[in-house]
Amino acid sequence: MKVYARTKRIHDENCLPVPYNVNIANAIEGFHDMGFEIHCYEKLSEAYNLYQQGDIVLDGILQVNHFLNKFGIVSDNTDYPDVLQKYLGRKIWTDKIDHINNHPELFPVFVKPVVDKKFNGTVVHSIKDLIGCGSCYENSDILCSEIVDFIFECRGFIYYDEMIDLRPYKGNWRNMNLVDTKIIDNAVKDFSTWEGRPNACSLDFGVTKDGRTLLIEQNSAYSLGCYGLYSNYYAKMISAYISQISGTIDECDFRIYR
Repeated sequence: MKVYARTKRIHDENCLPVPYNVNIANAIEGFHDMGFEIHCYEKLSEAYNLYQQGDIVLDGILQVNHFLNKFGIVSDNTDYPDVLQKYLGRKIWTDKIDHINNHPELFPVFVKPVVDKKFNGTVVHSIKDLIGCGSCYENSDILCSEIVDFIFECRGFIYYDEMIDLRPYKGNWRNMNLVDTKIIDNAVKDFSTWEGRPNACSLDFGVTKDGRTLLIEQNSAYSLGCYGLYSNYYAKMISAYISQISGTIDECDFRIYR
């Protein structure tokens, strides 16, 4: 297994390249610590022909999928698994962007694209909030959610059915003690019963203004912000997911040596 990492030059071509973002930097450190061969690139064409099934690509979601598609591999991300529905605490449904645009009685509503990163998830209070959420020539599939007033949000990192860390990413850190860890424990147990679960992913949770701990969403490991997760863990999570969907051996799975 080889690792291909996107880099950039901060000033001009005479400067040394640096990791494209902090997540890539974190993953590079983790894979380097574990002794894997790392190749840096600035243009996709520099790595695409060298890339083999089971290799790791550290880049944006669309770019990673471009490499995976070379071998007919399609990434999958189920934001709201059926086994975790009871932890949502709000109505969530699929819809079309045009339908939301034409039914202001549904406002306010949170919308995000079914296709990853087609546009950023946003709260729609009026039609003008839909500006930038696609083209008038395409009626995009979207996920809609009733509005919940989250005062604190954190990311749980799941690695082979175990939560290995919980990292805050939004809200006052003093609200961390409001997180109901029993609910999270139960959610992780229920998650492990899902036949189609990824080997590595995040389960994001939030605390509402009225004190409830609710699931925000699930995200597969290849598209996660690390939020300060220890670099070796972060790299292992990426490897666990990519090897799973590629049908290859997870060379970073050292659990057998415990």
